[in-house]
Amino acid sequence: MTHARCLPGTNKTDFYDAWELWGPTGLRLDSTAFQLAHVERVFERQSQISAPHLAPTLQLQSPQSPDSYLALDIARVARGLDKDSWQSLVGTRAFWSSGPQLDAYVGTLSSLRAPVWMITVANEVVSGQVPDLTDTAAFAGLCRTVHSLSLRSRVILAFSDFAGLPAIAAGADTLGSGWDRGQRTFDPLSYRENSDEGPRIPASYVTQGGLNAVLRRDTADAIIRWDAAQATRLRGGAMPPSDKAERMHHLQQLRSAVMGVAAENATRQDRIDALRRRYSAAAQDFDALIRNLQRIVRDSEKESWVINPCTILEEYAASEGF
Repeated sequence: MTHARCLPGTNKTDFYDAWELWGPTGLRLDSTAFQLAHVERVFERQSQISAPHLAPTLQLQSPQSPDSYLALDIARVARGLDKDSWQSLVGTRAFWSSGPQLDAYVGTLSSLRAPVWMITVANEVVSGQVPDLTDTAAFAGLCRTVHSLSLRSRVILAFSDFAGLPAIAAGADTLGSGWDRGQRTFDPLSYRENSDEGPRIPASYVTQGGLNAVLRRDTADAIIRWDAAQATRLRGGAMPPSDKAERMHHLQQLRSAVMGVAAENATRQDRIDALRRRYSAAAQDFDALIRNLQRIVRDSEKESWVINPCTILEEYAASEGF
């Protein structure tokens, strides 16, 4: 998480600092010696917990910036220490939407021949539980990157959840997720101390696997009242009786979606077509819910969970000739 630690606003470092990943000079990566010292410490800690070596990196705003060249230097240092180390790539929407510059930078990264790439979309602002996939150019660029790197490496899209399904169609095999927003999307506020520690009652949600969506629990209850059989089908199983049960239900539904798109021996075209069918079915189900549960299920939810990611999928597919 070097990229998160080096963000300007990061100050929630108590657990991070316990790992002692930096030398006495602090957060410095401006020389090969400093890079080597940091990567060695990172790899040592990863070995202590029997985790694969994952190279640290920086959050990138542009493929042609001092940080992008520094990130490449760090990656090369990591490969020098362990040629089988996994590599990291973290970029903002501006980075992913940089077109030919992005493609050229990714071409350079692919020459590292890493066995695994861990990719993250870094958000500047995260609002609510609904993914923001309105920047089609950025996420299509992400999918092109996944496509390119997956030709010779395994690709994991971290902090992505259901919003990452287009990347599965593009060649990734795993989506990062968890039980709260800070694990399902990269939120910079997760690394800042909260100035308002007053009591909060978080809203309760239920994953609707058939919709590729996470809706409020009161919405899930309304769907049951409308049609219990349809509600079970859309959820992908029984109603989770608690938020704890919902966590496992969510991961099961996400895994099912990933496996449904990335079936064994599926070609890239097969993956794209499978996700197209999945989004088409979800769109029809959203239409039925919007029609029958007015003011409860809204068009904006369909747009966020189906229309926007489907648009990204089609933009990527067109760019690659699918």
